[in-house]
Amino acid sequence: MVGLDRGAGDLSVGARARRGLRRHWLFAALLVLAAGLRGVVFAAYHPALIFPDSVRYLQYAHNFATGHWSVDALRQSGYSVLIVPALLLHDMWIIPLVQHLVGLATAGLVYAVLIRFGTPAWLAAAATIGVLFDPLQLILEQYVLTDTWTVLEIVAALAVLAWRRDGPGWRRCAACGLLLGVAVTFRDEELIMIVPAALYVLVAVRPRRRTIKRLGALIGCFLIPVAGYLGWFDASHGQWSFTTFSGAFLYGRVADFASCSGLNLPSYEKPLCPTQPPALRNADYYTWDPSSPQWTFRPPAGMSRDAVVENFSLRILLHQPLGYAEAVGRDFSYGFSPVRGAGPEKYSPAYLQFHTYILPDPQADASIGALGYRAPAVRPGPAAFLTDYGRWFYLPGPVFAAGLLLGLAGLVVGKRRGRRDRGQPDACRHAGLLFTASAVLVLVPPAAFATFDWRYQLPQLTLIPVAAILGLNTIVSRLASSSQRAKGNPEATQKAEGPTLARGGDGQDGVSSEGLPRPG
Repeated sequence: MVGLDRGAGDLSVGARARRGLRRHWLFAALLVLAAGLRGVVFAAYHPALIFPDSVRYLQYAHNFATGHWSVDALRQSGYSVLIVPALLLHDMWIIPLVQHLVGLATAGLVYAVLIRFGTPAWLAAAATIGVLFDPLQLILEQYVLTDTWTVLEIVAALAVLAWRRDGPGWRRCAACGLLLGVAVTFRDEELIMIVPAALYVLVAVRPRRRTIKRLGALIGCFLIPVAGYLGWFDASHGQWSFTTFSGAFLYGRVADFASCSGLNLPSYEKPLCPTQPPALRNADYYTWDPSSPQWTFRPPAGMSRDAVVENFSLRILLHQPLGYAEAVGRDFSYGFSPVRGAGPEKYSPAYLQFHTYILPDPQADASIGALGYRAPAVRPGPAAFLTDYGRWFYLPGPVFAAGLLLGLAGLVVGKRRGRRDRGQPDACRHAGLLFTASAVLVLVPPAAFATFDWRYQLPQLTLIPVAAILGLNTIVSRLASSSQRAKGNPEATQKAEGPTLARGGDGQDGVSSEGLPRPG
């Protein structure tokens, strides 16, 4: 964090380090505690925790390591490419070890962005509590899963884009686009993240000719990894897509509320109509169980199973748009519930909770055993501590709901301020728009196309705290500005227009509110 304290070029490295540590001691202390807690998680479940998706990631990483480069038809293979070095070394424990470091790095990005926008060090440190200590983050870092890496890529992309207070240059736009494009190769739901990034460029970059160039750099570099992956998929499976199971996923989403009453269906799609009462349906069963209608029906000659299932699901969406909207809204809002329960589709969250045992999965154990890896084992002592920890400490959904509302309130207040003070740059408000829009949009694809799973709520732990504090900065700045106007002091009003909160970005360490050294 020394780099956050600019303007001290005449000091020795040691003196600058001591100076930085004095200012950022609280975050440093939290970082050390969080690292120790991750050490307990790493010791409790060894070599790594395995989910059914983990098996596919390991299998395809093994294929890539042995020179077989056909991409996975079910899950995106970017993560499998990433973990190839660990498989070449034949040490699975490297994967969670690095992912624990990824979690700490994500917290560092959250802290750095907030300090950059004038937040007091104690408040910026408080914003990292979720990503540093929440059990959801800790346990997902121990799994062979994409989630922690995807969040890091998103947060890094947004931080790079918003870092310059006078608007991003084309290089930062290009870097942001590349990071978001790589995130898509891990999970295709992250396609939506280009929307808030593009929106930020449109509002933060002036003049208009410069806006078009920056937007071109952002979208063009975003498309490089995305188009490359689609081409790889086409070479492997003969179609430009991210998966050949899009219909299967959508069927699981609509089966929860689907009613074929009054719907004119082709005869070959009628077996796909769920026969159970909606209250008794289980979306996970309709998506994956071999006895589910989508796996037992016979598609007509010349049509793929997935294409027929997708056509049926789209008919349901057109037939029951209100039912679909209700299901999406229900899943979206459940992510802010006080207790982390099973969700609207009753999908058990047990695998995301600490236990003194490993949930049995003989099929997964046999699959990774065939690759030469042993099944995960648990050490009772550390696991017992973590079980108690996870039972009593986590950030409840209403905290994040309040944070999101605070971020939205900052946008409203900032917009009103912008109308009165036209032409004045407001980097904090623009950054607040970027992180608030990202916090909302990143949760939409899982709610729209998948069943509820707490894994998909992981971005809440990072994006919402940043959005909330940037919104608070804007509100405090607005109140200070209004107070100075009431006193009729134009000079003080101009000073109050900065995005700082409690002088967090000015008056300390000789740094101006623009992040530049003060003269003299």
